[in-house]
Amino acid sequence: MDPDPIQTLADLERTALARVDKVTREYWAHGAGKNITVRENATAFDQYRLRPRVLRNVSKIDMSTPVLKGLVADFPIGIAPSGWHKMAHPDGEAATAAAARALGSIMGVSMGTVVGASPEDCYSPEDVKAAGGDAAAFFQLYMFNDRKLMSDVLRRIEKAGYRAILLTVDTPYVGKRVSEIRNRPQLPRFLTTINFGTMVADTGSLKIDSSLVWEEILPWLRSTTSLEIWLKGISTAEDAALAVQHGVDGIVVSNHGGRQLDLCVPALDALPEVVAAVQGKIPVHVDGGVRRGEDVFRALALGADFVWIGRPALWGLACGGQQGVERMLTILREELKLCMGLAGCASLKEVTPACLRLVGSSAKL
Repeated sequence: MDPDPIQTLADLERTALARVDKVTREYWAHGAGKNITVRENATAFDQYRLRPRVLRNVSKIDMSTPVLKGLVADFPIGIAPSGWHKMAHPDGEAATAAAARALGSIMGVSMGTVVGASPEDCYSPEDVKAAGGDAAAFFQLYMFNDRKLMSDVLRRIEKAGYRAILLTVDTPYVGKRVSEIRNRPQLPRFLTTINFGTMVADTGSLKIDSSLVWEEILPWLRSTTSLEIWLKGISTAEDAALAVQHGVDGIVVSNHGGRQLDLCVPALDALPEVVAAVQGKIPVHVDGGVRRGEDVFRALALGADFVWIGRPALWGLACGGQQGVERMLTILREELKLCMGLAGCASLKEVTPACLRLVGSSAKL
């Protein structure tokens, strides 16, 4: 029997991008500006080397980790919110959510899931929740300027059974994504025509609210929903401290996969200052550029409580729907487990800065 040709996420990416058209390929691969942040999100990991310890009992490796109150993932890797999974496979977000459920992972469901030109373009939040069960725990929220609409959305996802919102705070405006501008005439209609089906009739209501401030939006959210409130898009110590001050439930260190502001600090490089500012008071998650189990290990060693991946889920979908996403998660899970074992870490609490050193340095972090 021939070996499985997909052994790494690089194999998965290569296979997936060969199966989709140019417009889809560029929509997935590219970001803002010259794609510098897209590239550096991934290459940032390579400035760290591992310091393995030996003669430790690693016969059993525990990768389970709490994510939300009463919700534990089997391993510290989740699927970050990204929109329009039907570009990759007809089963779209339902397949992604089912894969997360099957592997004991967690999924953040994109608001793009319920945004589409027509029902056939997208799934409802209820559909995705049904497919993902407890795994479909987070719902990504963009704030539009119609607060009545946003109240309706929050009530709907709360009723559907989601546990937390990921308020995306790095998008007061949409970044300049050059390939999307050039490809706009060829983009699927659900990427160029936005509505909320029967939830809103006035498409002018769907302008992103660029006036959000800490003192107003967080109290408004707390008065509107009982869901946990997480902020996705934090990348500085200053904003991390404000998040703690304003009582948010958790942070995701992220630069939107390089799709918003080019030349941002890579997410991994932003992580340590955010962790230091939070001082363990709330969970800190991270996304951006993760392509190997060793990347997950390094993010955890730098203080992340949980790691999210985005584009690889789309590659998995393109390579086989639910089974393709399961394959992607399995590769990362097994790579992380092997890395932990070879580094002498039997549990996640043993993955610390002492496991790393900077390239060119002889000292541990």
